[in-house]
Amino acid sequence: MAICQIREAPIRVIMPSMLRRARKVLAGRLRYARAVVAVLAALFAGVAGFNQSADAASYDSDELQFLQLINDYRGNNGLGPLLLSDALAVAAEHHSQDMARYSFFAHNTVASSYYPAGYEPWDRMAAEGYDYDTYKGENIAVGYETPEEAFEAWRNSPSHNHAMLDGSYRVIGIARINEPGSVHGWYWTTDFGQVLDPTSHEPGKESPQAQDNEDEPAPQPQKDREDREEPVVDGPGVENGEMDSKAVWEQEARDGAELILDGYARLGDYDSGRDDLRQKVEVGKSTGLSYSVRVATDEQRQSSDRLLVRLTNREGEQLAVLESYTHADAGGWRRETLDLSQFASRTVYLSFFVETDPALRTAFYLDRVTLEREERP
Repeated sequence: MAICQIREAPIRVIMPSMLRRARKVLAGRLRYARAVVAVLAALFAGVAGFNQSADAASYDSDELQFLQLINDYRGNNGLGPLLLSDALAVAAEHHSQDMARYSFFAHNTVASSYYPAGYEPWDRMAAEGYDYDTYKGENIAVGYETPEEAFEAWRNSPSHNHAMLDGSYRVIGIARINEPGSVHGWYWTTDFGQVLDPTSHEPGKESPQAQDNEDEPAPQPQKDREDREEPVVDGPGVENGEMDSKAVWEQEARDGAELILDGYARLGDYDSGRDDLRQKVEVGKSTGLSYSVRVATDEQRQSSDRLLVRLTNREGEQLAVLESYTHADAGGWRRETLDLSQFASRTVYLSFFVETDPALRTAFYLDRVTLEREERP
């Protein structure tokens, strides 16, 4: 239920958020999470493909100021900046205009001058040319005039703050609309995406598509890129530790989602989850396991969400838990090294195992997994 206060200024609404991850197959199940927050957010996965039909996008000074705010915030948290995507900006602008003109506040299109009723955020993005099977997101807010106000509202909401600090996102579309006489006056929509599309560019520069630059082909959906990758041979150590593809790693997710994305793995981040990412390794003398890990969460109370770094046998029976992480370990990337010498001369399975509870979500990110072996004379 929306929670409002009576005041002179425009009403600002509190509503729930939801999540959808990239899908392994078209019938893959949704990963949803809900939280009562100060604005709306949604993270969605779309359908593969690309259609260069986006209208020309322009940005006013306040929209560019918001980009500066979110990129400074990401930089302070060890994340890369977002580029502008004109395709996402058009989808965001049309949604803000529709909410103002037709007096609604929701992620799904109720009425529109551009889209069929019932369109969801990924439908609008696809209609403007951003159509990839990848992580996508949307934050919306009403009643906030300045970029600073909208940014603070989202930053103070755990779910929306999580979206702004999601390391999987690389592009953003920003739209700020003022409709005098409308219910809320000011309408903000920010759309996020993981793939750098042909309309993406730095602020103040035109996109390659706007320049009619045909020398650089459009990015291909992730599935097509995998078809062209060189095969990775499973050796005695950790192969594909950079997570550049899905080769060698065995993936198991309760909802059928892919765990390895483009250059890292992401486990958890949905309700009642159970994910396992594992690989067979041969442990030598004085072998150390090294990996990079990051925990991101909406949890503000005791949670049972956890990541176990463990060793198992071929059948998946647990031999040892080497390390564990919970919502209390949330923060930036960290580099860890664990001693495996007690398992020297054994062939085991290295397993990154995640279980999540039905409450708010915790995501566990992994990258750069290696076995450090002793030098032999």
